Amino acid sequence: MSHYLGSDSLIQYIREEIQASPQGMISFQAYMESCLYHPLYGYYMNERPKIGKEGDFYTSAGIGSIMGDMLAAYIVRMIEQEGYEAKVKDGSMIRIVEWGAGTGQLGIQILEALERNWPDHTEVITYTIVEQSEYHRLRAQQNFNVAGKYAEWWTPEQFEVHAHATPVILLANELLDAFPVDRIRLHARDSVEKFEQQYITWNEEKNTFESVWCPAQKDLATYVHQYIVNSGVAVAPNQQLEINREGQKWLAQVTGAMGHGLVIVIDYGDVAEELMGAHRMLGTLVCYHRHQAHDNPLLHVGEQDITSHVDFSLLRRNGEGHGLETMFYGTQKQFLMEAGVLEQLQDHFTTDPFDAVSRRNRAIRQLLLSDQMSELFKVWVARKER
Repeated sequence: MSHYLGSDSLIQYIREEIQASPQGMISFQAYMESCLYHPLYGYYMNERPKIGKEGDFYTSAGIGSIMGDMLAAYIVRMIEQEGYEAKVKDGSMIRIVEWGAGTGQLGIQILEALERNWPDHTEVITYTIVEQSEYHRLRAQQNFNVAGKYAEWWTPEQFEVHAHATPVILLANELLDAFPVDRIRLHARDSVEKFEQQYITWNEEKNTFESVWCPAQKDLATYVHQYIVNSGVAVAPNQQLEINREGQKWLAQVTGAMGHGLVIVIDYGDVAEELMGAHRMLGTLVCYHRHQAHDNPLLHVGEQDITSHVDFSLLRRNGEGHGLETMFYGTQKQFLMEAGVLEQLQDHFTTDPFDAVSRRNRAIRQLLLSDQMSELFKVWVARKER
């Protein structure tokens, strides 16, 4: 089997799933879920490095400590503004919960900034990580131990049980863009508009996966129709959309479990008008393999990241339907500016580019000026009251 296709074990598993299907094919959503989250062979679950130079992509936390510093500053400001310390009773703590922490780098940065700049607040703040990947959980635990930082480790079920007991600041950094999505297109034939759904099958002769478009399942078609109506955006014939129902389920579950606190989502994405615009005829699905971006999810199976942009219009609409109140929405650049990132720039009088001040100033400029992060990443902050 060609290594270009990816993990032989995962390919065999998906082939068996296709063969077991009465139609001889599986939905793209099921395919993407296996590629990313198969317990043994999935991209996020296996032991292959994903983040950094040896992996497939970088995150904001990998550009110095600025992102963690600014999130810490913003969190402290919101704790004081919302009076969360006064709501802590009987020895309980304000709980920062990072869902999907990867290597734990961002959490370490946040805790270091809190200890350095707001030591009094650390007495009432505890850090908790929800991480379903055993590989990433072990990596994060090792990094926390090396840094001398403490975190609690929860399962999603533990979050649902305990999140209501104390103020929670829920942080989801580059989480929702990797949830499995359905791929849909509007197919116009004989003046009748119908939704088609992408499926994945296996071509024995070519020894490869192939995609086919078939009429969408009724429940999905109904969901997509209402989604488009609520978005208020016209969709062109044959235009492809990614439908992230899993992300919306996650939002409903976490907000339902929380008593009061904040939800902070940082991710690739935009409003519906941008994501469903005429220039997006093929949707927003992107794959990352060894720092190269491409649009073919059928290659490098289990060995590449597969993402789609988050619809922040839908996220905000559903969040507000679950009792959240939007406090901030904007680009990552706007968020950093509001959090006071320019105050972090320092004068320096050395020509050494590796000087600590030079590196920090350069990291700030990179976060503010890089189109990939400063503008494509959006930040949504919402408040939950009891």
